[in-house]
Amino acid sequence: MSRSQLPTERLQSKPPSSRPNRWRLVVISEEGSSSHALPKTGSVTLGRDDTAEIRLDDISASRRHAALHLGEQVTIQDLGGANGTVVRGRKLEPNESVTLSPGDTIELGKTLVVLQHDELSDRSRPWTLITHAHFVEQIAKATAPFALLRLQVMASPGVAQDVLSVELAATDVVASFGPGQFEVLAHGKTAEEGQRLLEKLSAKLVSAGARVRAGASGAPRDGTTAEELLAACARPAAAPAPGFVVRDDAMAAIYRQLDRIAPSNINVLLLGETGSGKEVLSAEVHRRSKRAAGPFLKLNCTTLTESLLESELFGHEKGSFTGAIKTKPGLLETARGGTVLLDEIGEIPPSIQAKLLRVLEERAVMRVGGLKAEPIDVRFVFATNRDLEAEVARGAFRADLYFRVNGISVAIPPLRDRVAEIEPLARTFAADAAARDGRQPPEFSPEAIAALKAWPWPGNIRELRNTIIRAELLSAEGKITPASLALGKSGGAPAQAAAPGASGTNLRDEREAAEKRAVLEALEKCDGNQTRAAELLGVSRRTLVTRLSQYGLTRARKKDEA
Repeated sequence: MSRSQLPTERLQSKPPSSRPNRWRLVVISEEGSSSHALPKTGSVTLGRDDTAEIRLDDISASRRHAALHLGEQVTIQDLGGANGTVVRGRKLEPNESVTLSPGDTIELGKTLVVLQHDELSDRSRPWTLITHAHFVEQIAKATAPFALLRLQVMASPGVAQDVLSVELAATDVVASFGPGQFEVLAHGKTAEEGQRLLEKLSAKLVSAGARVRAGASGAPRDGTTAEELLAACARPAAAPAPGFVVRDDAMAAIYRQLDRIAPSNINVLLLGETGSGKEVLSAEVHRRSKRAAGPFLKLNCTTLTESLLESELFGHEKGSFTGAIKTKPGLLETARGGTVLLDEIGEIPPSIQAKLLRVLEERAVMRVGGLKAEPIDVRFVFATNRDLEAEVARGAFRADLYFRVNGISVAIPPLRDRVAEIEPLARTFAADAAARDGRQPPEFSPEAIAALKAWPWPGNIRELRNTIIRAELLSAEGKITPASLALGKSGGAPAQAAAPGASGTNLRDEREAAEKRAVLEALEKCDGNQTRAAELLGVSRRTLVTRLSQYGLTRARKKDEA
């Protein structure tokens, strides 16, 4: 623990009373997160210097960056640091002070800090609350067996604390390491008992209206050091607790990354193939942000002509063009206080690129035919299946716009690289489709599951959903088989990868070969119609054309072609 860490505070059980004026500061940096109990009164400095009460391990932070002044209200004062202090999206003037509210996020260089009521200190409970740093020390001192739990709870204030206070024992130790994020050290519990406790806590939280992502580990089964056990907690469980739906390690890491970046106003660029889940993740960025109560508006940049795209984005004044019979605010104005997703940002024409760059720089928008710029208050999320760096290199995308768009990028792996998620997603889609039709969810044969996992899914989750909806309709006697999946003439089971050491082939080659077969078979079924074949595959026509180009097919094959 850093010598600048505020003193650890052991909070023992006490009778309920009126809320004391207590605060906690959550610090989120590239090195991780920590939670600091704040004094009732006085001042606390934040910075990179060892003399700061809360030390920031961030080279972009100044030695003495900002100061918190505590009392009936909490204010933050910028101390003249090089990179400034940003509060609620506004950069403070040097030495300027502003009053903070619970939940406010402050940007200090690349570090985010969040002010919270220390609600855990206000509730009667049998267990002990400590800081994250002390929690790690407690793990090192614990004697096996013991279990470790990590919970992220998205719920109204107080829900998590109420459940933990009822369900945990006097011997349990709890740390709060971020907003809605808790660690539990359960002495004397095996890994299996810890998993059962996790499932019980998750079920109680979900029944109270919370969304939960959680993980558990146990010593000595999953390790004995804090690093090993916390890493095991972060991995998706083989049998997830209620509310925990992410099953792939890479996707779990992405959701943890979203937890860190969502509270800020930084632009987010989502990268991934068509159908891989970019829109779902953009909605999660909005839902986990301080703008969650505001609008979340989406615009696909490929669906409109250049003139309509400009009008939809920026708005227009009455009479600015034929058909403009009244003034119309654009998407960027109507999303005030919320989030805007610009999907397929790599497709926008150069003229719109220039205007969008100006909007990002000035945070104001000029309507088509307008004379006065209108200020906007939106958070931007961008998505694309293109390699924007390559587009910049060939001159199709402005470099200065790319640097503005790419505040932080999140690369979403394709479904074929998230095999652990294929089966649970398929079962979810099948249950949803059956419920809409008033039927019981179908069963999957082992062969169908094997076929689903072997298929390369060029259309990713979108293709999987379409496939399962069709299979649910075609399933006989309530069971989905390879035949009802119709993943190809072979029943959807592409050839397996060659054994290690086999010459001339590997898993990637097999997947590409299976993908090529799927594309060609779809074209045959649709008599060479690319639009219909793309719909059958669950991909966009642009993606299909790209694949055909990759395979060296200059035009679609028809049935009568060799």
